[in-house]
Amino acid sequence: MIDELLNTLRALKSDPGRAVVLYEQLYKEPFFALVESGSEAHLQSHLFLNYPTADGLRELPLFTKREFVLTGMPDEALLVQINGPDLWFRLLDIVETRKLEAAVDPGQPHGIRLTREMILGMTAQYGQSRNAV
Repeated sequence: MIDELLNTLRALKSDPGRAVVLYEQLYKEPFFALVESGSEAHLQSHLFLNYPTADGLRELPLFTKREFVLTGMPDEALLVQINGPDLWFRLLDIVETRKLEAAVDPGQPHGIRLTREMILGMTAQYGQSRNAV
């Protein structure tokens, strides 16, 4: 459940051992993402919105709950919900470490960034049944 994922994210700073379950929880849960209007019909056509950060990277925001969505996004942005396994495999085509990284709940105290290698590890570990199809 999303509440278990949020509990893990919130506990990571004080209990890094919680990272053991983090990837599996991230992999299984649905997320909200912002896409350009007109690209929302199919996951493969989604044009995900991203933005520059103070440290020179770009972040592609993903939200565990609607109420965590950042303010100030373009009016034409659409919020779509995507199940975790489909999302992560799609992001392997988009995310590039130290250039464009996935940001889970950016702006929240529990927010984290995910590099391509982290997503690749997650999909390799938990997406085995999907890869066999």
